[in-house]
Amino acid sequence: MNALRTAQAADLPRMMEIIAQAQAYMAACGVNQWQDGYPDEARIAEDIRRQNARVYVEGQDVVAMAVLVTDGEPTYARIYQGEWKTQEPYACIHRLAVCAERRGKGVADAMLSACEAQALAQGLDAVRIDTHRDNHAMQRLLLRNGYVRCGIIYLESGSERIALEKCLRKPGNPG
Repeated sequence: MNALRTAQAADLPRMMEIIAQAQAYMAACGVNQWQDGYPDEARIAEDIRRQNARVYVEGQDVVAMAVLVTDGEPTYARIYQGEWKTQEPYACIHRLAVCAERRGKGVADAMLSACEAQALAQGLDAVRIDTHRDNHAMQRLLLRNGYVRCGIIYLESGSERIALEKCLRKPGNPG
């Protein structure tokens, strides 16, 4: 059975393995994202501790991971060259990665869909996400899944990211 679940401390080694695979993939694609040691083990352990980390499981195997934050994102407070499509409340997805052996097999689509379902179940109206300008694979994934480019945000480090959002409810439809 395929399912999204909250990550546990025991998932940390596999999550770090998936991150290392994603870092290598991005480097091979010429994407200068996650090439500076981010996200490191301490960051992922903190995501787990806060119960924001999610893993996507096929059978008994963890094949993807992401972080689903439902209490806001400070770097999303200001958006440039555009605007968000919805007002708060929203969820945001960070650190989405799929293991190398399942890349290109629909796992990222399933992971997004499962995160969106969790956000909707918590009464959130939208999901926001950001990605590196050169990360064309992620941009294609997001656009294919109904995300709309809204503008540019800047991380705490000052790095620019493309900001996208997906409305989970139609206007005037409470559910």
